[in-house]
Amino acid sequence: MPRHMDSMPIDGILLVMTAELDAARYIAFVSFRKDGTPVSTAVWVVPFEDGYAFTTDPDSWKIKRILKNPAVTIQASNVRGRPKRGSVAVAGHAEVLDPDAVARVREAVRGKYRIMYRLLIERSDKKTAKQAGSATAGTAAIKVVLEG
Repeated sequence: MPRHMDSMPIDGILLVMTAELDAARYIAFVSFRKDGTPVSTAVWVVPFEDGYAFTTDPDSWKIKRILKNPAVTIQASNVRGRPKRGSVAVAGHAEVLDPDAVARVREAVRGKYRIMYRLLIERSDKKTAKQAGSATAGTAAIKVVLEG
């Protein structure tokens, strides 16, 4: 923890951590296997309602793990999920969002990651939507609410 945070009240520390997460291009999302082994995945993240959210495949292991154990940590990271120097892991609980919220998260992600979203996600989404007949087919969203 940086020296200037030693005497900072808990609310102040949480404020610094959330500012770091708000600005992060990637976060390391850590969920836990049945045996307690942590699994870290780099994801794009956006502030959403009272926490942070990201999209994922509805059949992903992230979804399966949090349905069994919603305890997670998130931390600013690089594209490979390695924590950024000086960043702090924050505990929270994760939940899978309903389809209406998924659409709002997708829009927020599209807004934050504009060009990369178009290049990496939009093409795949269009193909999936055409096959399934739904604009959000093949997409789920996870929201993390921080503890503290």
